[in-house]
Order: sequence, then C-alpha cells, then structure tokens
Amino acid sequence: MDELILITGGSRGIGKTVAERLLEAGYRLRICARRRDELAAAAESLSELGEIDYLVLDLRDRGAIHAFCRDWREPLYGLINNAGIARVERLDENEDAWHHAASPWDEVLEVNLHGVHFLTKGLLRHLSNPGRIVNMSSQLGKEGRAGYGAYCASKFGLIGLTKCWAKELGRRGITVNAVCPGWVGTDQALGDMARIAREKGLAADDFYPQVCAPLELGRFITPREVANLVAFLISGEASGITGRSWLMATIWNQE
Repeated sequence: MDELILITGGSRGIGKTVAERLLEAGYRLRICARRRDELAAAAESLSELGEIDYLVLDLRDRGAIHAFCRDWREPLYGLINNAGIARVERLDENEDAWHHAASPWDEVLEVNLHGVHFLTKGLLRHLSNPGRIVNMSSQLGKEGRAGYGAYCASKFGLIGLTKCWAKELGRRGITVNAVCPGWVGTDQALGDMARIAREKGLAADDFYPQVCAPLELGRFITPREVANLVAFLISGEASGITGRSWLMATIWNQE
C-alpha cells in the first residue's frame, strides 16, 4: 500500500491514535499541528510502524494554510480533518466583550470550521481518484450542550460541509464522511469531565459513574475504537459510503 494520508491534529489524542492505526494498515502518513515539539515526539514514537513525517500548521492562520497548500507537492489519497479545540462560554457570559476580535467564538470557528474548509479547498487538487476525506465532528455536532455554543456550531457545520462535499466530489471518486464521537477517554475529555464535576461540587471519580450510567456501553469509548471507524472509512471497503455522519455509541447530555 502506497497511499499517502494527511492527518490534522495528529500529534496527540484521537489524531495520534488514528495515525497509529493507519500506519499499522500500511498507509504513508503526514501529521500536522501547531506545536513542533509534540509533532516531533509523536512522529518519533510511531516511526517504527511505517513512514511518517510531520509539518507545522496553525489552522487559525489563513495565510499559513495558503502557504502550506501552495507548497504541497505529493499526490494525496486521504485527508483526515481531525484538529479541533473547545472553549466554554455561555451566551449570557462576558456580555460586554463580544465585540473583541479574538473571542472564544472566533478562535473555535477559525480552527474547527474555517481552517477545515480552507485546508481542504487548498489541497483538493492533490486528492486522488479514488480519494477519501474524513471530518472529525462530534456528538455535539448533533445536539447542544450548555456553554459549548461555538463548539457545537463548528461541529454541526462540519456535518453540513460533509454532506455538501460528498455531493460535489462524488463524481470524482472522492468519498466524504464525518465521525461523531461522544465521550472518548482522551486527556481533553477527562479534563472536561473533571471540570464539570467541580462545577457540580463532585469528585471526578464520583461523577464518572453518573456520566457513564445512561451510555449505551456504560463507559467512555476509546481512541482506538474511533480510529477503527476512521480506518474503515478510509479503506477501499468503504468505497460506496459517502455523505454520512457516524455517531459512535456514547450519549450523555449536559444541560
């Protein structure tokens, strides 16, 4: 297998686990993120599994995205738009500061939605036929959570882009799908859970069973389980699947 795949946010969390899974499947990889040190460490730790290299890219910087795409030279089989950030801010908070340019809303939308759009648009000429695009949305791309307005808007938007791009690119043999995990056992998710527990006056160890109780599987899913779904959607076996958003089994809604 000689296909090349680019993974954004590939230095840690779900992105790094997806990289590991795809290297095991025989793909060649490029990973990108903002922090060079984390990228270098991830690439080094995965290098024994196959060909992997890294590139620094800040998806908040449209000029940097343009330069990245302008300088790209390799044929590309797959693009996994995994990078994403979350900032918690309710609509009724900071009511007098919304006019500032660098608000949490702007930062989240720049990375999670605008950056995905412009990077995909810039790299599209390099995508092969057949080719694959996988967008990492979220359970919160299908339902709301208090304080996560910007994050939900971005992840709902990714599902919308997925459906539009599938219609636009299908005749080129490029499939486009979205993966929508709920609670995944990453450092970021566990940190979010601990924060919510503090807000409720609970210890994280006491709150975790409450979160898991209504989940179909009774637990958080693992990054590897997310990576397995991504690997299937990237594979030739998923050649007839496009324009779909795949909600993984873990439902819990915070009011």
